[in-house]
Amino acid sequence: MSKVPHVPGYEGALYGLFEEAFSKYANVSADKFGNFIAHKPGCNKDNKNGPKLMVAAHMDEIGMMVTAVCDRGFVKFTRMGGIDQRNMLAQEVIIHGRERKVFGVIGIKPPHLTSPEERKKAVDMHDMSIDTGYSKEALENLVRPGDIITFKQDIVELQNGRLAGRALDDAAGVAAMLVALKNLEHFNHDADLYFVATAQEEVGLRGAETATYTIKPDIGLAVDVTFAKANGLGDHEAGELGKGPSLAVGVNINRKLFENLKKTATKNGTKYQVEVDPYPTGTDGNAMQIAEGGVITGLVSIPLKYMHSTVETVAISDIEGCGKLLADYVMSLQGWEGEECFY
Repeated sequence: MSKVPHVPGYEGALYGLFEEAFSKYANVSADKFGNFIAHKPGCNKDNKNGPKLMVAAHMDEIGMMVTAVCDRGFVKFTRMGGIDQRNMLAQEVIIHGRERKVFGVIGIKPPHLTSPEERKKAVDMHDMSIDTGYSKEALENLVRPGDIITFKQDIVELQNGRLAGRALDDAAGVAAMLVALKNLEHFNHDADLYFVATAQEEVGLRGAETATYTIKPDIGLAVDVTFAKANGLGDHEAGELGKGPSLAVGVNINRKLFENLKKTATKNGTKYQVEVDPYPTGTDGNAMQIAEGGVITGLVSIPLKYMHSTVETVAISDIEGCGKLLADYVMSLQGWEGEECFY
């Protein structure tokens, strides 16, 4: 996913990649809003309706958009999603122009020329520019306002089974859904499964909301990333890489579903962590929970360091553990008796 630009509203660039991966295990389609859906029907031998389960992981990444082409080949831009302006300076970027890619860098004023006051604060995004090296006249033939911009950063493998790079929020969640489908390949299950790579999560949970209204699930599981322990974070503020997916508990989460996920993980030997979320979580789970008459909702998260940066870091084992837990939970729904089992 890191090689394809997929900022909010432009996720369609991923469809070919997703179709190749997911169509081996499910029926794939895209809806009017731009969500990618992998449907694996239930297979109840008694012809009874099993629960309709929607699993959602967002596919959009944070990025930028061109607002103006300026003198000396500089480009002004605005954000798409929750970019942290503190870590934007000196980054390499790709402007996805009308005909081809244009490479650039977000320049930084040398420290020798900054005042003591300037060195104490982050540079405001409105004061940043992308240097392309082109003249204004040449650049205007390649780039226009509205063109999208992504950071030039691929995924790299670190030591001890770690991955680092851009857009692992939430490429890690999409990968976990694929792991779940692979694990379910040779099993019959009662549940009617919809694995949804949602669009435009980073700008307001929009894809999850529209998909939930269309699918009308009995149960919704959001799969996203959550904060992992790193320098500057206390033990109570984050989970830990390599200790398994985090299960959220709080107002956004159906308490019985939370307990059932814990029970499933314990029964099948999957490591997990617990994350306390006393407010709406800001994930696709929030949109699913309050769609139409309400949906039984849970949240399974993959711990991630350095969120919304170009060096987001995850443990491969946590992605695999998340996918396994999703598959095991699907199989735990055999003989599902309806909503009453959740209260």
